[in-house]
Amino acid sequence: MSARDTNLVNRVSYGVGHAMISAKNMLFHFFFLFYFANVLGLPEWQVLAATFLAIIIDAVSDPVMGQISDNTRSRRWGRRHGWILISSIPTAAALTLLFSPPEGMSEGALFVWMAGFMIGTRILITGYTVPYFALGADMSSHYDERTSIVGLRTIFENIFNLLVFILAFVVFLPDRDGLEDGMLYEPGYAGLALSLGLVGMIAALLMSAGTWNRIPSTQPHNWDPGKPWYAAFINLREALGYSEFRTLTLGFSLLVMLYSTISQLSLFVGVYVWRFDQAEKLITSLVPFLVIIPAAILADQVSRRADKREAALWLTWLFGLSFSLPFALYLVGFIPPIGSTGLLVLVAVCSGLGYAGMVGALMLSYSMMADVSDLMTVNTGRKREGLLFAAFTFANKLAFAGGLVMATIGLTLIDLPDAALPSDVDNSTTRLLAIYSVVINLALAGLAWAAYRRYALSRARHLRLQEQLRKARPVESGVAEL
Repeated sequence: MSARDTNLVNRVSYGVGHAMISAKNMLFHFFFLFYFANVLGLPEWQVLAATFLAIIIDAVSDPVMGQISDNTRSRRWGRRHGWILISSIPTAAALTLLFSPPEGMSEGALFVWMAGFMIGTRILITGYTVPYFALGADMSSHYDERTSIVGLRTIFENIFNLLVFILAFVVFLPDRDGLEDGMLYEPGYAGLALSLGLVGMIAALLMSAGTWNRIPSTQPHNWDPGKPWYAAFINLREALGYSEFRTLTLGFSLLVMLYSTISQLSLFVGVYVWRFDQAEKLITSLVPFLVIIPAAILADQVSRRADKREAALWLTWLFGLSFSLPFALYLVGFIPPIGSTGLLVLVAVCSGLGYAGMVGALMLSYSMMADVSDLMTVNTGRKREGLLFAAFTFANKLAFAGGLVMATIGLTLIDLPDAALPSDVDNSTTRLLAIYSVVINLALAGLAWAAYRRYALSRARHLRLQEQLRKARPVESGVAEL
């Protein structure tokens, strides 16, 4: 495929396709722990146990799905589109059922329900996410256009993320008479999950229609039978032999772990530390989205003028420091009073800056992984976008599980009561939560920065790789036919 060969419809449609992933991610990252542990009363360790069981299964399903997608040979559906469409409906159904447990279930039955549908959702969405992210790499081989494609996808990702907050805080979980906080309204979670699943299915159809004309240009150059699905693990071991792949995946994972920890604790912080009402929660959730487009443009422009690695380095520190600042001020007594407009402004501005740093760094990470796929293609003679992004997807899931571990450890140390009312939580408890947040933010941001520093695939080196790719078309392998 020639460079700069996508049009605006292709790029916008591809970005729209992130809705299903956003629906799952936002429900898992922001609402899952709070709903099952704080609203339904399951012990945090049970939520953690179910998550790690799902991660073990993901360790197999992600690379296998990457290999299957890479090896699919269908002239009508391509390597990616068929899997995306097939996966969308059952994923939406499993996600809805996860947040709709029957009333009156025992603790054991509730755990089985939660674990079963959580694992089911993760397995099913693997068939969506792996081909979807690989499609983004297929669409262009150009160093800078890849960043633009990921940037536009990131903008739509965050538009859908914002939709989740609006539906949650305004439609399904608003403040209600008789509740100190709307987040404690149990029936609202089922309607929220159902609505997001429907949005995800519609978006999958729109994405497929808008990128359908790219199927011929993203097909492999031959149709030989290739290697079976279990070769994914051999190829993954081969990918781990590249320092560029290892360092990029490590930096990305640490950054995602930090975001996951912040996400899992965000509702606890908003309810018990800042004591925000639902309108204030919506405002603080909305403000970061105002910086999404500037953040995407900034990351794109900085990487064009310097390099992707350098841009990712300083954006990582912007992320960690900005989210730490309100907690640090709270601990030293320089925070505006609880309930004041000043506190709302401070938290909103810091969230916006931190979110801008995170969006830019993660956007560049996906763009850099597409460059790593070119390096492997030159060295092995085979295109492996699906496999590499499957590994990236698994690293993303593992990192989010790590963030859940960090959040669970913090909540265990703090010993926050189940379904506690804000008025029942004393100042010593909220200070512990603030201290824990600062330590985790700075530690994980520092480790991510150190990993990104070791990434060595520069613009100049990538240009040489592209020249080699133009001189020798890679050999492809394939096995599945939709």
